[in-house]
Amino acid sequence: MTTGPLRLLDKGRKALAPCGAVDAVAGGRVTGWASGRGALRVEAWLDGTRVASCVPSIPRPDVKVAYPDHLDAGTSGFALDLPQAMRGADFIGELRIVARPVRPWRPSATLASVRVAGTAISERMADAPDSGVRGPFPRRVVDAIAACWPEDCADLTSIEGQRRFVARLLLVMTTPELNALPALADYARYLSVSLAHCRFVERHFPPTNRNADPGSNDFHCKPNSVREIFSIVHQLYVLKSWGVEGDFAEFGCFKGYSSAMLSFACRQLGLKMHIFDSFEGLPRTEGSGYAAGQYAGSLEEVGDHVSRFGAIDVVTFHKGFFADTFRDWRPPRLMCLWMDVDLESSARDLMIVADRLSPQASLFSHECAADIFDDGAIVTHPRPDNPIPPMLARHDELRRPLTGRYIAGYTGGFWPRDDGIPIVDNGLLMEIGGVMTQ
Repeated sequence: MTTGPLRLLDKGRKALAPCGAVDAVAGGRVTGWASGRGALRVEAWLDGTRVASCVPSIPRPDVKVAYPDHLDAGTSGFALDLPQAMRGADFIGELRIVARPVRPWRPSATLASVRVAGTAISERMADAPDSGVRGPFPRRVVDAIAACWPEDCADLTSIEGQRRFVARLLLVMTTPELNALPALADYARYLSVSLAHCRFVERHFPPTNRNADPGSNDFHCKPNSVREIFSIVHQLYVLKSWGVEGDFAEFGCFKGYSSAMLSFACRQLGLKMHIFDSFEGLPRTEGSGYAAGQYAGSLEEVGDHVSRFGAIDVVTFHKGFFADTFRDWRPPRLMCLWMDVDLESSARDLMIVADRLSPQASLFSHECAADIFDDGAIVTHPRPDNPIPPMLARHDELRRPLTGRYIAGYTGGFWPRDDGIPIVDNGLLMEIGGVMTQ
């Protein structure tokens, strides 16, 4: 800690330092204001080199009101033009804007550090051709990144390869002008709005089941985390971007907690959502550890929750045990499904819909432990409370064997090993979401 005379000296230097702000960076021009207790110059520095400078001279009556003791506050506005050669260059860099007093013994001040890009990069990303690169990110976003940095798109299946891509994506998404490109802005809007909605549902959804005992499995009404559901939300956007057709289906909705989040995402994407549930709880199953009737939410209760917390206008409810529902009814084409059905028998009954899944469809399931995923292989064994084996077996019968990835909590994601669209690592996805919602 600075003490005594040194502390007073430091305080005096801060009082002499100029102040200001950068208002906008666009089209190669930086605008803002800078004011102090004497004449100033505003400078732009890029990678240790001064690339532009100017003297503030634009009228700023608002600054004059805020700093009446600064003689030049009324004309403290500046517009700093970057060199034409720099504007058209092929680069992304950190631009530091400094207010520097003409009197050299007075301290300078950094007004802002902003990321800038040359128009050459912006134009290449905007006109990106089909890269032919397939991965767990929106197609146009992959093409835009591949147009400038193909090395960061070389391996989008491994976590390490996805990490390289995400690092580049976040750099681009925090660069003004680049993040305004339609492919990136549309993606950012969907993720930021969807994640904000998921967190709204998490905060305000009824926390407990008034029809259950406090010690029972179904006392809490929020069986999934936002992290788990957000992976499904993201994959819906990705699948649609790659042209995968069909509706979205949820099997087992309990009180409608995940339904409220996922229906909202479906409405943003123009997708229909089907919710399948008995609305009477689980069937009796020997050896499962569950009691008949557990996890029951009436159709009226779930409908009310989806109306208040989600988007019921895109939802069709299908009431009944799965074996009864599919006895006389053919499901629609599906691009993705989410099942939280708890039981092996329930998973077996609903797997009739596998025939209606797109060959590129994604599947998500609760009751997944992290250790069942082993370097692309899925290692699990039949049990009354394990819904995964029937899903794997049915896809093997269809000659569409599945691979998958652990998501978070008790949720795993699956896709056809040969033709499916991979699912992004959940930790990296939440990193993207965090940047989008800052």
